[in-house]
Amino acid sequence: MKFPWLIRSESYRRGTALSVFFNILSKGILFLLTIVIARYFGSNIKTDIYFFVFGTMLLFSGFINNIDVAVLIPESMRIREKDGTEASIAFLNFFGWIYFGIGLLFTVAMYFFGTTVFGFISKFSEADISTYKNYFWAGSLFFIFHLLTNYINTVLTSLKYFSVPMLISSIKSMIAIVCIFLLKADYDVMSVFLGGLVSYAINLLLLLYILKRSAGWNFRFRFGSIRKTVWHHVLFAELGQVATLASSLFPLYLLSGFGSGVISLMNYGKNIADIPNTLVTTQFSNVSGIKLNEEVARQDLHAMNETFLKTTRLLVFMLVPMGFYLFVFATPLVELFYQSRNFTPGAIKESAYFLKLLAITLFITGINTMVTRVFIAVQAIRQAFFYQVLLNVLLIAVTWVCTKNYGAYGYAYGILIVNLVNYFGMYMVCKWLAPSIDYAALLTYCGIIILINAAIAAALYWYAGHVIAGSFGSALTGFLIYIVILLLLNKIFNLNTEFGQLIHHAGKRFF
Repeated sequence: MKFPWLIRSESYRRGTALSVFFNILSKGILFLLTIVIARYFGSNIKTDIYFFVFGTMLLFSGFINNIDVAVLIPESMRIREKDGTEASIAFLNFFGWIYFGIGLLFTVAMYFFGTTVFGFISKFSEADISTYKNYFWAGSLFFIFHLLTNYINTVLTSLKYFSVPMLISSIKSMIAIVCIFLLKADYDVMSVFLGGLVSYAINLLLLLYILKRSAGWNFRFRFGSIRKTVWHHVLFAELGQVATLASSLFPLYLLSGFGSGVISLMNYGKNIADIPNTLVTTQFSNVSGIKLNEEVARQDLHAMNETFLKTTRLLVFMLVPMGFYLFVFATPLVELFYQSRNFTPGAIKESAYFLKLLAITLFITGINTMVTRVFIAVQAIRQAFFYQVLLNVLLIAVTWVCTKNYGAYGYAYGILIVNLVNYFGMYMVCKWLAPSIDYAALLTYCGIIILINAAIAAALYWYAGHVIAGSFGSALTGFLIYIVILLLLNKIFNLNTEFGQLIHHAGKRFF
């Protein structure tokens, strides 16, 4: 395959098909990294620190990157239409250099005060923080790389370079794995940190090169006039993100106090549960989000509703069976991916239970992502802020109550409960902020898909309990049976036409 034909602006249909394909490749290699960590290092205080630090850096950078899609890209597209490409580039460069400055300041601050910060936001003992202070400092460097690579990826996506970020991310993950193999004998879990930093640095350089070479970008910094409305949207987007950051950090804070290995076990289960949304939802929402922005700019509310329903129904059609499959085959999958001398049967059982709880409502994450894209497109950021705060305060409260009563599993129970509340709550919020969106039609469609998949999953649950085929055999045959049944039902009852069209288009491009 010649790659230069991939490094160009793409149509929505082609971009969806190719970006999903390369996202599967990228996230598959990234998941392989998790398997390598589990098999080589198991679950202990060192892996707990890695997952805690990596997760918090993702949250901190995500707090800032939240305005990329919510504010900066829609505004840059408006500027491009009104004032031209150069003005749009200048606008995005202004915030890009600000991000770079924030990243440098954060890195310096964490060098001097990192152990104090991590001592405040976690329940790790002072002895552990002191012993592994180099882990905390090295991990804090992920922040600047996350911040800049996320921003450039979003810029490339807005220019309809849908596949390129995923292709480069695949290279990044492979470099990280190679570094672990080369360094693990001398650096233990520190090899994971070092491998990640090296791979992110190379990833950033490649993105900058492509942005300049293929997109004709310049990186000059210049002050320009930015509308007050933009700053208002930035303010409310970040205020809303404060609640999201708090609700995401709070469970990590609680879990860090449950003993060595708990955060690692939760992450191993969560990484499998996240596969469907990381493989599918992210790319579909990225492509559809740009399309929704254009439709709102044209004031074509009917087209916006059609885009929302088509994309979200497709996500539901794909995510619901994935969730049921992960629930039924949680234990065989955890055994298949993680079982080793460093990963005990008890660890498998705990990680699998986390996976089951998190898999049940994962399709709601896909719906929530698309609803959020609609609010961004119509620039209802200030209004959505109040709902976001309310939902995250509820998540903090429910997680706290559940962990007090059910221990570490309370984190997963909290997510399950709040996801269900959000699933129905979005109906009222859509009626308020985006009345042109027919969320009720989506609820009806979800009900049909859930009932069909529940019947299939029940049959497979019986099958898994009566057939002894080993972890690999059980997971593989269950997956194949599920896929065949679902494809047959889709062909007979025409459950989702978009899915068939997507498969057909991808097949034409690659075969």
